[in-house]
Order: sequence, then C-alpha cells, then structure tokens
Amino acid sequence: MRKLAFFAAVAATLCTVACNKDLSSSKAEVPVPSEDGRVEVTLTVTGGPMTKSADQDIDDNLSVVHNIQFFAFNEDESIDTYVKVTDGMSGSMRVKAGQKKFWAVVNADDITSVQTLDQLKAIKTQLADNADGFVMVGSYNSNVGTTPIPIEVKRLASRVVLKKVTAAFTSPAEAALDCILKRVYLINVAGDFNLGYTDDPTVWYSKMAYESPTGLDELLNTTLTPGHNLKNAAYEVPSYHYCYQNHKQPDTQSTTWSPRFTRIVAEVELGGTTYYYPVNLQYIDFGKSYEIENLTITRKGSTSPDQPITIQDGTFEITVKDWTVVPVTSGITI
Repeated sequence: MRKLAFFAAVAATLCTVACNKDLSSSKAEVPVPSEDGRVEVTLTVTGGPMTKSADQDIDDNLSVVHNIQFFAFNEDESIDTYVKVTDGMSGSMRVKAGQKKFWAVVNADDITSVQTLDQLKAIKTQLADNADGFVMVGSYNSNVGTTPIPIEVKRLASRVVLKKVTAAFTSPAEAALDCILKRVYLINVAGDFNLGYTDDPTVWYSKMAYESPTGLDELLNTTLTPGHNLKNAAYEVPSYHYCYQNHKQPDTQSTTWSPRFTRIVAEVELGGTTYYYPVNLQYIDFGKSYEIENLTITRKGSTSPDQPITIQDGTFEITVKDWTVVPVTSGITI
C-alpha cells in the first residue's frame, strides 16, 4: 500500500505575528469607503504549507492547499463577509470599515451558513477531511486599514511517529525465533474536532483494536509487506500516523468501550504467534508531533492491542515536538 510519508512541510509556527494580534492602533491610514460603505481588503494565509521545516520531505503530500475560506466578523462577532478561494494563498473581500475579526479555514468542507463567530468555532471537522490535505485554521484581529492582512493557520491534526523498532529479547529461546514486524497503527483515535479547538471528541475510530476505518487507513496504519524480521536487524523506516486531539484522562483498559488514551501499536509475529506492543499517548494536543525514537522489545508482548506494555516487555522514549521540530518536553522511559 502507499504509505503517507509526508507531513512536516506544514510547519505550524509560521508567522512572527501572533494569530490574534490586535492592530487597532496601527499607523496605517484607514481607506475611505466606497459609496456602498465597504472597503476592499486582501487576506493572506501564512504558515502551514508556506514554511518548510527539517521534516519537509515527509509532509508534501498533505501540504497541498485545495481551498481557503475567509470570514470577516464585526466587533459584535456577527458575520460581515465570506469568500472562498480555490487558487493561491490569498483572497480579497469587501468589508464594512472598522475593526474586524478575520478567520481562515483551509481544506475544509464548504461553510456557508454561519452567522456568528461562535457558530464558526462550533463547526466540527472530521479526521477523514485531512486525507487529501491538512485542515488548518487561524484568525487575526485587525482594522481594515491594514492590508494585506496575514492570517497564521495551524493544523488541527496531531502526528505520531515511530522511528525505529528493535528486538533485544532477554530469553535466548525467544531471541532465536523469527520476530516479524507486521504493522504499526493507532487505536482509540479521536475522529472529530471543532474549529475553535475546544470540544471533546464525539467520534472514535479503532476502539480497542485496529478496524481499518474507511478513508483513514493511510492516516492510521502502516502495513509492512511481507514484514520485517527483527531477528536479523532493527526496523529503521519511520512510520507516520495522524489523529485528532485526545485529552481523555484517566486511562482505562476495560473490555467495554469508553473513551481512553490513544495508543500506537507495533504488531509482531513471534515464532508464528501474534503479540502487540501498545504505547500510551497520554495527552495529545493538536498541531504537535509525538515521536518515539526507538521501541525496544525484550520479551513477549501483550495478547491485546489495548493492553499497554510494561517495563518487562520493552523500553521506549517519547519526545513531544511542535511540527517546527522544536522540542517541547523530553520523553519518558519505562
């Protein structure tokens, strides 16, 4: 299968101007409105696909901008003007003079019925919406005298990377067995997220086991064909996976479904028997990359993909990064 090997061409720290900076004190002269009382302004999307990072070779496929929807809201947060752009990174609109709250939404389905800013923030996007290009969103408060108006956009998705899998069995008998890495995938995946970054997920995929959700296999799963024998060498081809934000706390391993930690799972066939090595992703924020440098397995794993591994099963370290590849925290070892 074609595996997505893309993602960081969309670096999320993109503009030196904060998303919501207020330019009401700008020295730019406010243009005189035309007879209809409106002023033409140009809006430009910054960040996202416009800025390359150290991971630019893996992000290109999902960095394509298919469309941008621009919104202008009045100070009372009622809608003033909407325009959709399908070619390029900027667009023009005619707005009433004065202070405005400008928003940009990239690669989302058409949003044509909102009347207020709160309605826009409440709109849910689906994880599958990112299959052809990242859904991104940003805002900028400005007096219409300032043009062009830059809007920094950020990805709604999160990225999970497993860079290396190593077999180092402590048992000579187990070390002598063929150890075939078959798949790497995410389970307990949040499937929806609102444009205002605030809501808990209401849609979940691959609950407690991988289910090959329609339209999501390339975001959630890496299948190795015919598989890689870890007895001979470590597997050092990074696998990239994508999900939506999951702040669910605490975790559970109940066999009855309820929201829980997202997990990245290495599925291994050891001596002909399938074992799982699930790693908890305890607090997933949008726009962050969660990177496991090396998963080392030292004994037989779990018989369930939803049962996290223990110190007896393997060791790993998780590093949390922005997609600008700036470390946020160092990881843990268990």
